[in-house]
Amino acid sequence: MKKITSMVLAIGLGGSLILAGCSSENSKVSNGVNKMLDTTEELSKAIDSGDQAKVKEVGPQLEDQWSSFEDDVKKDNKDLYEKIEKYLDPTIAGSEAATLDQETLGNLNDQLTDALKELDEKTK
Repeated sequence: MKKITSMVLAIGLGGSLILAGCSSENSKVSNGVNKMLDTTEELSKAIDSGDQAKVKEVGPQLEDQWSSFEDDVKKDNKDLYEKIEKYLDPTIAGSEAATLDQETLGNLNDQLTDALKELDEKTK
């Protein structure tokens, strides 16, 4: 009887640790996505107002935010990883350009935002 109780407790504890690991990974992705969505919103406002200095300040932040959780996304959501990468790199490059192309950068930022929202929904 003692062995059965010990085994049940061990299985329960193991299962809890596994679930905690999954939850931790999802919350890391979710937190990262939320930070990036805040940044794309801030970038959108800067683009719309034509504030090139703010665009140059905000746009590059996306790379650091993405790098903090992109490996988890690549492992679990390869299709969304590729979709985000497709729009992230040109958005960052556009934000660092010598002259601001509001229309192109705005469209790229919108597409990046949509891909991030899609990932956010999938990780809930």
